[in-house]
Amino acid sequence: MGAKLKSADQMTVEEFLAFYDAQPDGEKWELIEGIAKMSPAPTDWHQLVVANLLRHLLNTKDDTGASWTAMPGVGTRVPVSPQSLPEPDVFIKAGSLTGTSLTDDALVLFEVLSKSNSNTDQAWRKRVYASIPNCQHYITVATKRAEVVRHDRASGWKGVTLTGLAETLAIPAVDVSIPLKSIYRWTPIA
Repeated sequence: MGAKLKSADQMTVEEFLAFYDAQPDGEKWELIEGIAKMSPAPTDWHQLVVANLLRHLLNTKDDTGASWTAMPGVGTRVPVSPQSLPEPDVFIKAGSLTGTSLTDDALVLFEVLSKSNSNTDQAWRKRVYASIPNCQHYITVATKRAEVVRHDRASGWKGVTLTGLAETLAIPAVDVSIPLKSIYRWTPIA
C-alpha cells in the first residue's frame, strides 16, 4: 500500500473526483488513503473473467427477477477510510441505481486479482470493504489458477477458498451459485 500521508496532505473524495474528471477516458484511478493511484491496464484474461462474472450474475437476475443489480465497479465509499474510494472489478448493489459514479450500497464486491493486488492490498481491501454496513461478501478471483476466495461478514470475514474448475462459488447474500468453470470459461485456465 505504501507510506500513509498525514491527514492534512491527503486528497479528499471531492478533490479526487475533480482530479478524476480531468483525466483521459479509459484510465482507471482509485483514491487509496488520500492518494490518487492509477491502476495498470488489465490483461485480456482479467477482463474475460470480469465479463464471465457479469454474464452469469445478470443472466441469474433475468432468470429469477432478483431486485439486486450486478455491474462493473464504481467508486465505493468505505466508512473506515473516508479518504479512500476503491473501485472493485464487479459489485452487486442492493438498492436502486443512482446515476452517479459512487456507491455506498455494495452487497457483494469482487476483485479479479492482477499483479497490482499484493497481499497487503488484498488485506486492506478486505478491511475497508468490511466497513460497508450492508456488504456481506468480499470475493477475490485469481487469474493464474482456478481459485476463488469468499470472505463473509457472517464468519467474521474469514476466507473460504475454492480451488479447481469442479467447485462452485455460493453467494448466500443474493442466493446465487456460480460454477468456477463458468468464471474461467474461455480462459487458458479452463
